[in-house]
Formats: sequence, C-alpha cells, structure tokens
Amino acid sequence: MKRKWISKETLKRITLIIPIIIAVLVVAGLVRARKGPERLDLKETARAVRVIKTQAADVVPQAIGYGYVVPGKAWQGIAEVSGKVVEISSPLKKGTLCRKGTLLLRIDPTKYEMAIAQTEAGIQSIKAQISELGIQAENYKTSLDIEEKSLSLSEKEMDRRGQLFRKDTLSASQYDQQRVSYYAQLTKVQNLRNALNLIPANRKALKANLALNEVKLKDAKLDLEYTTIKAPFDCRITEVNAEMAQFVQKGQIVATADGTKTAEITAQISMHKMRNLVKSAKQPVSMTDMDQANLRDMFGMTAVVRLKTGDLSAEWDAQLSRIDATIDPQTRTLGVIVAVAEPYQKMIVGARPPLVRNMFCEVELRGRAIPGKIVIPRSAHHGEHVYVMNSENRLVRRKVVIDFSQTNVHVINDGLEAGEWLVISDLIPAIAGMLLAPSTDEAFGRMLVSEAEGGSEVK
Repeated sequence: MKRKWISKETLKRITLIIPIIIAVLVVAGLVRARKGPERLDLKETARAVRVIKTQAADVVPQAIGYGYVVPGKAWQGIAEVSGKVVEISSPLKKGTLCRKGTLLLRIDPTKYEMAIAQTEAGIQSIKAQISELGIQAENYKTSLDIEEKSLSLSEKEMDRRGQLFRKDTLSASQYDQQRVSYYAQLTKVQNLRNALNLIPANRKALKANLALNEVKLKDAKLDLEYTTIKAPFDCRITEVNAEMAQFVQKGQIVATADGTKTAEITAQISMHKMRNLVKSAKQPVSMTDMDQANLRDMFGMTAVVRLKTGDLSAEWDAQLSRIDATIDPQTRTLGVIVAVAEPYQKMIVGARPPLVRNMFCEVELRGRAIPGKIVIPRSAHHGEHVYVMNSENRLVRRKVVIDFSQTNVHVINDGLEAGEWLVISDLIPAIAGMLLAPSTDEAFGRMLVSEAEGGSEVK
C-alpha cells in the first residue's frame, strides 16, 4: 500500500482554519450562555433642601449713610477793638477744653478807660449846664417880675405926663424924656421874656447832647468790655492766631473753637432708601409748626452713629436734628442731619473717643416699625420668583412683588402668605414639581425675623 503525504501548503491552510473554527465555537457558546437585560423598578429621587416657614414681622425700615462730624456750634474769636495783647490765658492753646466764660485773651484797655473817663466828664458838664439853666430860669422870672412892675409904673408916669403935656403945663422935652424911659423899660422886659423863652430850647439841646454822650459812654464801655475775649460756650480750642504783645486789628480772628455740647453728622441717604424710612410717617404738620420735636415725632426716626477704624469700633445714640433743604446734584442723595448730645461726656478712654470735627462715621437710621410684613432673605429671590414647597413636598415657582429691600432682607408686598414653606437652598436646576427632601432651618428663620425687626444681620 502506497502512503500519501500531505503537502506543506495544505498543512498551512489547516493551521489557519482550526483557530477560526475554535473562535466560532466559543462565541456560539457565549451567545447561548448570556442572560437577558436586568429589569429595574423606576424610583424618583428627592432633592435635599433647606426650608423656612414664612412669618409676618414688624419690619423696621433701615438705611445706612456716611458723613463727617461737625460741631453743633463753632466760634470764631474776632477782635472787636484794636490794641496790643497784654494777656493770654493758659487755656488758649490748640486742643484745650474750655468752660463757658473762661478768659482767653485781653487787649490793652487803657485807651478805652480814658475814653470812658472823658465821656463821663462831658456828661457831668452837660448836667451842670442843665442845672444852671434851671437857676437862670428862676432868676429871669424874678427879674422879669420886677421889671414888669417898673414898666407898669413907668407907663403910669408916661400917662400922667401926657395929660400935663396936653394941658400945656409940661414941656414937650420932659414928656419925650418919659417916653424914652418907658420904652427902655419895655425893652428890658422883652429881653427878659426872650431869654426866658430860650431856656426850654437850650435845655432840650443840652439834653440831646447828654443823650449823645450817654450813648458814647455805653459804646466806650462796650469797647472796654471787648478788650477781654471769653469762651462763649463750652468748647475746644481749634486754632490760635494771637501772641503776647502782638497788636491786633479790629476784625482780626484771634482764635477758633468748636462747641462740645453736641456733634452733628450729615448722612447722605439715597432717595429710595429715604422713601422706605418714611413709609410709616405720620401725616405732615404745617410748616409753621415744623420744629425739631415735631419732625422727630412725624418721621419716628432713631439713629446710631458708629466709628470704625482699625480694631476700634464705637457707637453713640443720636437724634434726628433736621433734613437738608437740597439734594446733592452729583450723588442724588439727601442729607439727613443727626445730632449726638454730650459727645465728650460719653467718652471712654481707649474704647470710645469724643466725636471731633472731620471724623468719618457711619450713620444707621431706623424708621417707625411697619407691622405684619412678610420677609424673605435676598438669596431666596430668583428673578421675579421664589421657590415654595407645597404640601406634597414638591417645588412650586411663585411670582412675588417686592415692596422694598434692606440689608439682606426683601420685604414682600404680594405673592406670599405667612406659614408657607420657603426654599432657601440654591437649586440648580430648579424644576417645577420636583420632589424635595426638606430640612427646616429654624435658626435661620429666627435670624431673618430678627434682622427685619432691627436685630442682627442674617449670615
């Protein structure tokens, strides 16, 4: 029997085919052994959120403004007379606190004392002349009485001689001589009458001159008083422009001072914040009755002044003093002027300095509380909507109307009621109807109400 040998080429083909057949068999086995897809039951996932229950609060409108301190009173010590400075008291130094009436500076009074003495002497002279006129008037009256009697006798003698002259028993020269004597006596009487009539006019002129000199005396005494410059009120010296032996001119500023009784700060408040502050204002009173007390009662504003610099933080209670008459043309803000009483007496060394000129302070104004307003945190407002959780723990987008905003709080005018669940978490994405897993943040809700009612801020 003859053996058949397999060729190399056939062997090569068989070698290639066998692995393919094995691979096909393996794949076929795996296909037969595979399982169908696992069926899972569908289940909705709840989104974890923080919620608070909306509450009605008595909202206290607030506004923050900033301004510089100025004293309630400021004084410029102006020399009202000229002269050499002969005395400067120790309190007249920059920064010194002075009580009302403290002597600060004295100008040489010699010139003004001499003027007083001269005017007083002139007054005494005029008074003596007036007294002399009285005596003259009495003398004139006595003399006039005597001369009138003499005139009467002279007239009788002239009549008697006239009768004799007409009977040709008396010469014409004798009769004329008597007539001359009569007219001479008549002249004396008339002169006395004229002198007596001039007495009232002379007295009036002397009295006018007396009044003028008395005015000059008052003026001279005022000038003497002006030689001493005193503190007009409790104050702190801010500038000194006079030295010992220096000649000062009338009208020259020798010192300036700031009052220590009150300090004022003009806080610039935007118009919309000012509108919030006066929302609960009473009906305005008439302009004739618009004093500070009525203004505070009408707006019901209180104020706190704060100084913050470095690690120092101090505050003072303040009162609304007045409202600026104009609006700042650049910032479009209104100036609200508040006053702090006795800033120096309220000083605490190392903790609260006195309020001095040009300190930059923060002013917090608070209006009268507006009752029953729904408040939400600013972070819970998204465009025109808020997110509310309904009774089925599902998300509802609710459109709300904001009345006004302050600090971290929105005050709602419409769209929310008390007792609803407000979502305060930041949901991305926020899909209406999505299931929520709520966690009530009661502490945050209390802080929100506290801030709205004028307490600490929401963090």
